[in-house]
This record gives sequence, structure tokens and C-alpha cells, in this order.
Amino acid sequence: MSSWKQAVARAFEGAETYDRAAGIQRPVAEALAVRIAGLALPARPRILEIGCGTGFLTAALRARIAAGPMLVTDIAPGMLARCRARMGAAERLRFLAMDGERPCLSGEPGFDLIASSLAAQWFEDLPGALAGLSRLLAPGGWLAVATLADGTFAEWARAHRAEGVAPATPRYPPAARLADLRLPGCTVSVSVAPVAEAHPDGHAFLASLRAIGAGTSAGRAPLPAGTLRRVLRHFEAGGARVTYAVATCLVQRSADQAAEMSTRMLPRVACE
Repeated sequence: MSSWKQAVARAFEGAETYDRAAGIQRPVAEALAVRIAGLALPARPRILEIGCGTGFLTAALRARIAAGPMLVTDIAPGMLARCRARMGAAERLRFLAMDGERPCLSGEPGFDLIASSLAAQWFEDLPGALAGLSRLLAPGGWLAVATLADGTFAEWARAHRAEGVAPATPRYPPAARLADLRLPGCTVSVSVAPVAEAHPDGHAFLASLRAIGAGTSAGRAPLPAGTLRRVLRHFEAGGARVTYAVATCLVQRSADQAAEMSTRMLPRVACE
């Protein structure tokens, strides 16, 4: 695991106030669960969740899909613990601390559904990660991912440009690049919807990023205090609102591979 990914994991470990600050995480997870419930899935699908956080998508899926076996994973053990507490005595759930970019699964059958809500934006190689996850699907299986696309935090970026500086927030891929992904044996569709979030002021926005573990910059030095104050004034003059460009990626593995894959097991890879 890279030093940056380790920093991300530590940030999420420390996100004790995550649920209170996760203004868009819950509605995005609910919307993804609704999309998934409309897919052609087996009666009791085998499910893998990547980046469960505190369990918004876990709970939404269990409320809408018949309870098949479900493996719930997150890079941060503390998040897994909070998800486990949220789910209580729900049956047929297993929990595993795992980096979704580097799945460590031992002898698992292919999954009918792999789902992830607002975790894939932390992947260092998103196309490679989605390709790897798609290979874990059973024939006809679905990979359903809600992630962030270009245009996210546009208001925050505009406030920085007004001062001639660049924001430390990550650069997210354009929707067209996501739609152009070519995953062998799979079809890919992508849709993008804006989700707006309002804050009392700029400091509240920054505090919300820290509270959800999202204050980890990609090695950029923080702005000088005076420059940050001016950026915050520009941001607040625009209403202290931010937009998340939420991309929903639906990937389906061809059912024609059934004869080849019906008895295939996932490779035996140990967690480090």
C-alpha cells in the first residue's frame, strides 16, 4: 500500500464524526441501491461491497435486495467496526479489512454483484481497479459503482482561481473517460448527476471534509493563511455551496461466459 493510501486509511480511521458530516454519502448510497434493485440479479445474489464506510450502502442494499451472502469490506478497520455495529445481528454478512484496489480473497466464487458508493474516488488507478473487480464477477454479474467525476467542488476551485492558486482537492476523471472504459467481456454504462451541498461558511465546509476523512491532499503544501482567508471569502460570496458530480458506473459481465466460469473460483490471495 502506498504512503498516500496509508494516509487515506488513517484519515478514515479517525473519522469519528463521519455520520454527522456525511451530507451526501447517505443519499448517494440510497440512490445507488435503488439503481441496483432494478438490475437483473439472482434471487439471493452473492454480493461484495467495496469501501463500506459506516454502512449506508450496506443497509440500503439489505433493505432492497433479498439477503444473499454478502462480504462487506473497507480499507479502515474502524469503519468496518462502525458498519458492523449499524447492521447489528443481520444474517449472512461477513466483514473484511481490505483495500478494494487489491482484493485479498481466498477461494470465493464469482460475485453476482459488486457494489461501491463514494469509495472508488480514492483509488490510485481507477481503470485498473475496475478492470480487476470486473474479473471477480460471475457470468451476468454486475459491478455498480458511485464515484466522483470532473466538476466536483467546482465552486471551491473557482474560489481558488480567483486568487491565482490551485485547490488541493483531487482531480476527478471526466464522465466521458469513464464511459470509454473497455473492460474485457463486459458492457459499461455511465451516468452523472449533480448533488449540491450547502454549508454555513467556508470553515464549515473544510471541517466537513476533515470529518469524513477527506482532508487528505495528494502531497500538496497547505495555502498560506492569508491566501486561504481570501479563498474562503470568495467561496462564501458564492453561497458556501459545493456540487458533487456523482458518476454511477454500471458494468455487466457477459452471461456467455457461463460455461467457462461456472465453476471458477477467485484466485487465492492473502491479505497482507
